[in-house]
Amino acid sequence: TVFGGALLVSGRMADMLGRTRIFQAGLLVLAIGSAVSAMASTPELLIAGRAIQGLGSALSAAASLALILATFEGEQRYKALGLMAAMGGLGGALGTFLGGALTAWFGWRSTFWISVLIPALLLLYSFSVFSKFDKGARQGRADGLGALLLIGGQTLLAWGIVQFGETSSDARAMGFAVIAGMALLGAFLLRQKAIAHGLIPPVTWRNGGLMEALLYAGIGQLVIFPMFFVGNLYLQSILNFSPLASGSAFLPLCGIVILTATNAGRWLRYGARQSLAAGFALVTVGLTWLSLVEMNSVYWLDILGPTLLVGAGLPVIAITTNILGAQSAKIGEEGLTSGLLNTFQQFGAVIGLAAMISTANFYAAHLAGTGQTPAATQLMNGYKMSFLLGGVVAA
Repeated sequence: TVFGGALLVSGRMADMLGRTRIFQAGLLVLAIGSAVSAMASTPELLIAGRAIQGLGSALSAAASLALILATFEGEQRYKALGLMAAMGGLGGALGTFLGGALTAWFGWRSTFWISVLIPALLLLYSFSVFSKFDKGARQGRADGLGALLLIGGQTLLAWGIVQFGETSSDARAMGFAVIAGMALLGAFLLRQKAIAHGLIPPVTWRNGGLMEALLYAGIGQLVIFPMFFVGNLYLQSILNFSPLASGSAFLPLCGIVILTATNAGRWLRYGARQSLAAGFALVTVGLTWLSLVEMNSVYWLDILGPTLLVGAGLPVIAITTNILGAQSAKIGEEGLTSGLLNTFQQFGAVIGLAAMISTANFYAAHLAGTGQTPAATQLMNGYKMSFLLGGVVAA
């Protein structure tokens, strides 16, 4: 939730203070948060470490996309965004696999120690790479109070939405978080109108091309991200896959993401909206196919095919929405555009996850009420309804 809450502010900070500086600061904060998590002796300290990790990830993620949008144009931008998406796919594949492997072999703390090592190495390497880049800083004053209101509001709202999907959640705490988050966001918007140098210029919301890109970016993550979570639940609770095996089951999907992303220049020649339509069509077929799984489904026959279709659609949607956003970005506001795109993607993922988990829980509870369906079948049917919901939204 901290990651989602800090993305927009991180992008604006990249515009104000410099893209390379914010990217490097993000790597440093991420390494510190990982170290705190690895050494945590209490649940509270672990949560604090994870929050620091989220802040560091937000800083580096927003700045990295802003760097690409500001540095490359035309065909080179397509290639750069494709490589970025491919690296995201590779990172997802390695993270999913290594997370299970390291936990099984060396314990859960090892997953955090590797998250100290990698950002530290990248930070050292960045000093030589970024010596060739313009830092990207520009004149302007940062609105500190506005940043706090925005981060606080987005974080509380994201936490409340996530809790909505949990059957064990405290309804009062969830309601308070959502109401408080919306109140802080409302105060942020009022402050933006009252000051001359706000974090988000009012004209931003009248940029039709950018708003269209944000809408597609949010919907793309809304339907795709929950598939990984629900898919893992299905593999482990219904097909009895181990955590390592369920993580490995998505490796082929990540391979397709890399293959599709690195060829972005080819399929983008057919047009941005045509590419978006194709991407959502692939996701529609993949998720609808997944909704046909049963208690005795076979991975190679019933799960691999649809996940590959989703894997092909994922980078098509992500890269195309980034390009549409970049085309509408003003010079000097690449960080703002990056922060907005990342924020809408994250909130789309949060809302989608809450919606799909709630759908699964509600449908399973409905079947339980009939007294005629075994518990495992109730769970499975709940997962099937979640996949089907994603397919309908994608369509």
